Amino acid sequence: MQRLHEKEIGEILVAKAWNSQLRRTIGKHKPAKPPKELDFDLWLGPAPEAEYRPNMLPGIWRWWYDYGVGDIGNDGVHDIDVACWGLGVPTHPNRVVCLGGKYFFDDDQQFPDTQYAAFEYAPFGKSDRPRQLIFEQRIWSPYVQEGYENGAAFYGTKGMLIIGHSVGWKLYGPRNKLIAEKTGGVDLVAHHSNFFDCIRGDQKKLNADVMAGHLSATLCHLANIATRVGRALRFDPKTEQILGDDEAAAMLKRKYRPGHWAVPKGV
Repeated sequence: MQRLHEKEIGEILVAKAWNSQLRRTIGKHKPAKPPKELDFDLWLGPAPEAEYRPNMLPGIWRWWYDYGVGDIGNDGVHDIDVACWGLGVPTHPNRVVCLGGKYFFDDDQQFPDTQYAAFEYAPFGKSDRPRQLIFEQRIWSPYVQEGYENGAAFYGTKGMLIIGHSVGWKLYGPRNKLIAEKTGGVDLVAHHSNFFDCIRGDQKKLNADVMAGHLSATLCHLANIATRVGRALRFDPKTEQILGDDEAAAMLKRKYRPGHWAVPKGV
């Protein structure tokens, strides 16, 4: 990433992240009585009241609108985060488009199993050029692209960098010449050590701070909203509001049970 930011492959104008893997169907289930060991009302928390279904948990909650964000916010966000890091974006995009839906699974899950999003950023830093971040998702297709099942790619004016989710990277220069490559997993020990060192006060700065996570997570929400309404969105990075689309803007806020003790303050 340091070589990327030192402009070894020129100015990065486009980054891409992808999530290609085979998920299992969650099936179709009718409402049922919760198991004895589950306090379902407590599990729902401040979410709207609903009937229990066997395919809501454990883990499967992420496929439902009222509880999760779909696989884009489960596995996809990890590579989206890397794409944001490499692209160097300091803020949110101002335009979002996303096509997708359930093209493969015939079951109860509500989020897309197929999704293609594009986020456009206004010029920032010393450049007068806009940037674009692209995300692809197919959770029925366990086939690699760019040599990696999941990952991120960066397209510069003088080359390209491809980073696998956990298996290495390849750096290309002009005429697709391979400049450097590395295999092996991500150094999670260093990542965890930095986090614990900051808790203890040995270090003052997280390598992955809260704002970086916020910027990446917001892309997942915006992509899902654009998919659900079927329209391109205009977004104000400063106010963090969707402009000119009341239906889409309403989806920036979750639905909560009125008066529930766990509803976050200020929402």
